[in-house]
Amino acid sequence: MGKLRLSVVCKACGRTYFTGRRMDRRSFDQGTLAANYHTCPHCGVRATYRKSEYLVDEEGPAAPAR
Repeated sequence: MGKLRLSVVCKACGRTYFTGRRMDRRSFDQGTLAANYHTCPHCGVRATYRKSEYLVDEEGPAAPAR
């Protein structure tokens, strides 16, 4: 199972950006993720985001080590 990439939509400029956070599905489903601060790389505004505001993208499984 791959990790989830968590992105948000900036509350100031409306652009979507990756927060830098990755987690497995179980941790995301069980976690509260309340009052997380992220700074938009496009406009620089720092805002708080709740779990319901995250856009979740499933990453594929990691490639086997060579």
